[in-house]
Amino acid sequence: MGCGLARPAAVVTWATAAPAVSVERSLRAQSTAPAEKLLLLEVGRAIAALLVVLHHADQATAHFSDVARERVFVWGQYGVDFFFVLSGFIIFYSHMADPPGLGSARLYLFKRVTRIFVPYLPVALAWMALLMVFQEGPVGEQSWGVWATLTLLPMEKASALTVAWTLTYELMFYALFLLAFVSVWVFAAASLAWAGLLLLVLLGVTAQGSSSVGYAVTNPIVLEFFCGVLAAWAFTRVDPRLRAWILLAGCIALAVVIVFWTGQRALLGPPLALIVLSCAMYHPEMKGRSLSFAVFLGAASYAIYLVHSPVVSVTAEVLQPLGARGGVFGVCVLLGTGLGVAYHVGFERPALKWVRRFGPARGLAA
Repeated sequence: MGCGLARPAAVVTWATAAPAVSVERSLRAQSTAPAEKLLLLEVGRAIAALLVVLHHADQATAHFSDVARERVFVWGQYGVDFFFVLSGFIIFYSHMADPPGLGSARLYLFKRVTRIFVPYLPVALAWMALLMVFQEGPVGEQSWGVWATLTLLPMEKASALTVAWTLTYELMFYALFLLAFVSVWVFAAASLAWAGLLLLVLLGVTAQGSSSVGYAVTNPIVLEFFCGVLAAWAFTRVDPRLRAWILLAGCIALAVVIVFWTGQRALLGPPLALIVLSCAMYHPEMKGRSLSFAVFLGAASYAIYLVHSPVVSVTAEVLQPLGARGGVFGVCVLLGTGLGVAYHVGFERPALKWVRRFGPARGLAA
């Protein structure tokens, strides 16, 4: 089953003197809400999630084996950067066809907030409870905070679930995109202003904010979301026959960034955006168990991302006395991934289906 996206029947002619509202309608009309998943992007989500699992399994086993410098999968942490770029792509691609107005904004906000918090809260609360029981010292002296865990807002203390720092940035970007339901131009202007500030920070012209909120808002890693948005904007405008060249360009650019690595993760955004764009242009048929399984893992990637961190931490510490770091590493990866998949099937998927029965009616968005 293909997942092709219909090409726009008409292209906006910027030289025309059409009113701004007409141009905005044309822009929205060019973004067709996807009826089917872009399969290779689902595969990309699966790969990114597994990279993060490998990274944390490597990190935990090295820590508990007192060989912190003997790391193999340090680079797995950059699966997060792929998620950021992909998130910007998916949000723009999925919602730019939505009509403006309060109804659409409510429906969008309900979908995004439930998508983050319904799977997140049970894992975060369970892990926070375990930390309260087993960690030494009062809760107030820990590096994590209860309120930050519950809200994911940028605060001095982070969420008890360490991987949840990425969700704070997700929510920031979701909030920005709400402006698109006021006007495409308002969203574009705000995005340009924010991206411009981030570029100044990236270039060292302006210092990054020192407060919790200021640090998050001025973190150049947010540029990766905007790279994803640009990729989605180009998706319906670039000839798909160029996909192989776009993929090649993305891979070469990614190799250059890695070879001349400066430690600035935001530089991964442009090459990853080219790779995401090219993958979106490929429409493989859903044939064969390998592709089906990879797509399934992609659907479960968020659950894997949430569950694997505490599972890997506990497993590595419990199995530490056995030695054989390689074997413990393998168990951490298998349990972290397997229990994440089980959480997706047993809770995330049915819970989201149930919760969305109580969301705003689609008719309100019309």
